Amino acid sequence: MLASGRSLYGYAFITLLACGGSREYALQVPQPVSKVQAVVSVTTDRQAYTTDDVIELMLELQNNSEQPLILDFSTGQRYDFAIVRSPADTVWSWSKERMFMQMLGQETVQPNQVLVYREQVSPQLPAGTFTIVGRIVAQDQTLMASAVIVVQ
Repeated sequence: MLASGRSLYGYAFITLLACGGSREYALQVPQPVSKVQAVVSVTTDRQAYTTDDVIELMLELQNNSEQPLILDFSTGQRYDFAIVRSPADTVWSWSKERMFMQMLGQETVQPNQVLVYREQVSPQLPAGTFTIVGRIVAQDQTLMASAVIVVQ
């Protein structure tokens, strides 16, 4: 889905490169994605929640270059969201109980366009501070960003 507007807050303008296929969401030092300038961001509808709240998640990839950004995928999965307490403690993952078709696919993000993925989740979190991690799981360039929320 392509969109140009932004109505949510809490941007974390972090472009990160992840370790391939792992579902542990260890954050790493930002790395260049390619010659195409891309910005990955994760937002939520609020910064603070209660344990029973629905959390609205949005993952965006914006192509800020003059060239199309081509993303190749090895499965039907295009993105993932996780909620982590620390790099070694993933408390919820959108993809954990899902299966994805094994097929090659491709998404093209044109210059100055935004690729957007949204989910509404009810992970029943205990009180505490959590990091929301969003990933675009393209081959050879998994793109990540994160945002922090508080559950009271």
